[in-house]
Amino acid sequence: MKERIGIFGGGFKPFTTGHFAKLANAIRDNDQVYLFYGIQEPKPKEFYKTTRKGRWAKGEEKPDKRLRSIGDTGRFYTPELSREIFNIYEEAIQQNFGNSVTVESTMGSTPLRRIFDVVQEFAENPELYEKITIYGDGDTLKDYLLPYNRKYFKNQSGTVDLLDTGKVQLGSIKPESSADYLDLERLEALIGSSEKSATEALSSYYPGASPEEISQMQSVRGTEVRSKASARETASEAEKFLPPFLNTQQKRRVINLLSAATEKSPTQNEEFLRAFVRGVIKG
Repeated sequence: MKERIGIFGGGFKPFTTGHFAKLANAIRDNDQVYLFYGIQEPKPKEFYKTTRKGRWAKGEEKPDKRLRSIGDTGRFYTPELSREIFNIYEEAIQQNFGNSVTVESTMGSTPLRRIFDVVQEFAENPELYEKITIYGDGDTLKDYLLPYNRKYFKNQSGTVDLLDTGKVQLGSIKPESSADYLDLERLEALIGSSEKSATEALSSYYPGASPEEISQMQSVRGTEVRSKASARETASEAEKFLPPFLNTQQKRRVINLLSAATEKSPTQNEEFLRAFVRGVIKG
């Protein structure tokens, strides 16, 4: 029997209940799911240039604008932190879903690139599977339809477009035809129906939750989770926005990693110590 394949990828800083709504949808409706978890490669340190006696010298370190902040702490969700958290998620996914979900970090690539790799592989071997469904939010699904991305849905000879044949589907709801993807009104309707399908999938993991609670878990952003995790008084609240495949101990490990990332770095401590010593010397 030919398999139905689900694909979902993103940056996930970290992976939340909102992301899990899409993953739960994919798990429910497919035989095999690929989850591509984006981790950025560490970037070499850069410094502003300053002049000292007519010569260029290293000045203050430049911030890495790719990184997301953790609350109001002045710290960031670094590739190193992302890797540690990914390891916890990978372990939990294997424990809960076994071989039905393949999770892969994409350091050295991007989730989008890996999704297209899978699509291209199946484009050359369409007889091996029934259908591929790509999951994501509305903006992401629209990005797949941009001209420079649409080419990846064709085989090498360009004779077969997988969106036209229905071998690849964007979102969990099947369109009447691929023309629906090119009509803004029909595309928005498909995206809205896909979101409702994800809500149903998420709800099955929280049988006692109210519609309002499910809506909050589905719409939560990584920014909010990082912010809540960074403060002691809201850290426990952040746990409820971590996916249900994590057990209590794993959730606390994630929260602890985010909380630890808000502590003063050695550099900050050294600066504090130097300032203290200067103050003592001055009297």
